[in-house]
Amino acid sequence: MAPFFSIVIPAHNEENYIKSTLHSIKNQTFQNFETIIVANGCTDGTEETIKKRTNEKLRLLSLPKANVSVARNAGALNAQGEILLFLDADTMLASDSLQKIKEEFAEHHAVATTKVNPDLPEKKFKLATMFKNFNHSLNLYQGCSGALVCRKKDFSSVGGYDPELVVREHRKLILKLKELGEFKCIDTYVTTSMRRYKEWGLTKAVGFWTKKWFQDKFGDLKNSDYEKIR
Repeated sequence: MAPFFSIVIPAHNEENYIKSTLHSIKNQTFQNFETIIVANGCTDGTEETIKKRTNEKLRLLSLPKANVSVARNAGALNAQGEILLFLDADTMLASDSLQKIKEEFAEHHAVATTKVNPDLPEKKFKLATMFKNFNHSLNLYQGCSGALVCRKKDFSSVGGYDPELVVREHRKLILKLKELGEFKCIDTYVTTSMRRYKEWGLTKAVGFWTKKWFQDKFGDLKNSDYEKIR
C-alpha cells in the first residue's frame, strides 16, 4: 500500500543537521509516510550518516552534482505518496506537522507551507521568522518556510522545479501551482537553521534576498549564484 506522504529531502553536505531532521520525522504522530533523501554532490559524511538509518520507510538516492532543484525533482519522480512534502535538510518538523497538513490541506489548495521558528534564541531571528509567518498566514506573500506541500499529480503537471534555478526555486514552483488552486499556510511549525543569517548577518542576508527579488522581477535568476556556507 502506497504511503500518504512522500517526504523529499535534498541534502548537500548536511551531516551536522540531517540526524535532527530525521529524528523529527520519526517522531510524527501521523506515521503513514516514506522519506526519500537525495544526496547531491556530497563531500562529507552525509551519505554514510543516512545509510546507517535506511529502512523500509527511508530511502537514499545519490546524485554526483550539487543541484537542489534537480535533487527535489529526482525525489519526486521516485515518490510513491499522493502528497509531496519537500523539506530542507536543516529543518525539523513539529511532532504534529504531518497530522496538521493532512487535516488542513484541502482539495481547493494546490500548494502549502507551514509556520517557522528559528533554531537560535536571539530576538532578531525570532522577529525575522515572525515577519515571514505573518506574511504567509495572511497571504500577503506566498513563500516557503523550509517545508513545501503539494500533490504529486499537480507537481508533475506543472513540470516540477526548474532545474536551472538554485535560488527562489520554491517561489517559481508556487506560482505555477497557484494556477491550479490556492496557497495555504498550515497551522504547524517547523524549526529551521539560522546558520546563513548567523554567518552573513541580517544586513547581508536582507540585501541578498532583495537583490534576488529584483533580479527575479527584472533580470534572469538562471545565472544567479547562491553562496554555500555548509
